[in-house]
Amino acid sequence: MPRQAADAKILLADKNPDHPLIGARLRFVLTQVERRLEAELAAAGHPDILVAHFKVFRFPPPENERPLDLAKRAGTTKQAMNYLLAQLESLGYLERSSGDGTSTRRVSLTAKGWEVARIQRETVRSIERDWEARFGAVKFRAFYEVLSELAGC
Repeated sequence: MPRQAADAKILLADKNPDHPLIGARLRFVLTQVERRLEAELAAAGHPDILVAHFKVFRFPPPENERPLDLAKRAGTTKQAMNYLLAQLESLGYLERSSGDGTSTRRVSLTAKGWEVARIQRETVRSIERDWEARFGAVKFRAFYEVLSELAGC
């Protein structure tokens, strides 16, 4: 059976092929969070921070970390991570050094970078409060617990 026919058969077997599955739903919610983060950062004087840069600022923020470790944590290549690091370094959000005396480069946030990390965390906490108010404490707490279990944290 040709590949397209097999793919079509799978979709036809799905009772709701037009409804997004869990991965798409999670992506939609993440996009909402990212848009709010971008807006809050821009309002706080950091319009140069883009969604792509969030891979660097991802929890926990980098402090004396190797670019390779940041790339693995972000699910990207070392080359792509180094591109983002170069951008953020030129903008003054982080610094790269060989802190342990070896040739291995290490990445740490500057004071400006830590300000971005603080704003991000405060914004996400604000989003959580908004969602709790919107859906109710019990429903939000259950949602948060399920996400925590799925994430393993």
